[in-house]
Amino acid sequence: MSGVTYWLQKQRKGELVELAREVGMENYENLLKTDLEVALEEHLRANQSKLQSNPTLEPYYRRITGAGSPVKRESSSTALVATGGGEKNPRARRQTRGRVEESDGPSDSDAAALIQTPRQRLSFARNLPLPPSPAVLADRIDASTTSLRASVSTYVSDSPIPGALTSLRNTLSSVSSLQLLVLFVEAWGLRAQVLPLRYLTTIPPIPALGIAGSTAVKIPDLFALLTTAFWGPFSLWAATSIVLPLLGSWFVNLTKGEKVIDPLVFSTVKALATWILFAREGWGGESRELVESSVPGGTTGMLVGAGVGGLVSFWERLAR
Repeated sequence: MSGVTYWLQKQRKGELVELAREVGMENYENLLKTDLEVALEEHLRANQSKLQSNPTLEPYYRRITGAGSPVKRESSSTALVATGGGEKNPRARRQTRGRVEESDGPSDSDAAALIQTPRQRLSFARNLPLPPSPAVLADRIDASTTSLRASVSTYVSDSPIPGALTSLRNTLSSVSSLQLLVLFVEAWGLRAQVLPLRYLTTIPPIPALGIAGSTAVKIPDLFALLTTAFWGPFSLWAATSIVLPLLGSWFVNLTKGEKVIDPLVFSTVKALATWILFAREGWGGESRELVESSVPGGTTGMLVGAGVGGLVSFWERLAR
């Protein structure tokens, strides 16, 4: 097909929709204007025999058939002169007959002139498909973006990521999880001093994985578990932050049996033990100094952790 005619291109979207409904097209409601023009062009050309009598489509079929061009008017006027008025003017009839005979065998130059008429060149230019307008491009980009967003949303909703995130949030949204997190931070800081890392081996460069240099592998020195340098500081910290708070919160349980360990009493006992053993330098000597220098924030950090746990426990109890 040579393209969409200018008569269809100059129609508005609403007019094209009405025209499609009138000629009996199907599945045209969701088409863009340019796609609807192409679909109408194909439908009108395929059903020309049935639709060319429609007055609404007369301009369209007049354009594609070339009706009303100067060449055809000249041919029709010549035929009228050749068939009418012969009895009144024989000379004119002979001249007309001669012109008709000459026109029966046109020369190559006349045929070339007919092919290259300005009207035909203009009609060919109008039939060339035009690039889509900015509005059409914006609609297509918006449709692609919407489709991509829907695909990503479907993939995320079908994956286990949302369920895992929800489960993690529910697990961390409790007083026990907060107190365990504080204990983990303190224990990790203490580990760097009482259980240092020791060199094990070296991994050579692996260009395929993007590792250009050698990588040293270190693991905790497990032989330190057999020395007092580990058990002294660790026992002091465990007694202050874990053992005494657990015993106190089990014996003094203000939750009325709802929980085995009262988190508010746990934080309170931990704060008191930390203040007595570390802030007032009660006893421990070198082990106490090592714990203070290893735990993030020292004595103040342990007191702050106990205070945060107690505050959250108190707020949870008020929110019930």
